[in-house]
Amino acid sequence: MNKWDQITDFQDEFYPGWMENLPRLLYSNALAGEVGELCGVITHLDGGGTNNKKYNDYMILEEAVDTYIQLVLLLARSGFEQVDFEVAYRAKFEKLRDRLDSRLSQQLGTRESKEVRAETK
Repeated sequence: MNKWDQITDFQDEFYPGWMENLPRLLYSNALAGEVGELCGVITHLDGGGTNNKKYNDYMILEEAVDTYIQLVLLLARSGFEQVDFEVAYRAKFEKLRDRLDSRLSQQLGTRESKEVRAETK
């Protein structure tokens, strides 16, 4: 079972009717909260904050997983499926690649940028 289905199946099991009864706002706020917790861990690891709690690098991974779970729930609650996310991801990544390739082309010239990209693959 893929991660997306595992997350939504878990939600179905423990929160029946969540897709119809719980507002997207709940998931967007939960997502923001998890991102905040991730940022908080990094803040403490990099010397900030006043909390006496012990932090470690593994906590970054734990908070990233929590963030991913909330992102999947928000997207699913918004009517999207994993395939929709994957299509949007590929399209966005291609736009980013085109934008950066264009920027590199302007800096180095078209022929040189393609050579640089080929060397970095």
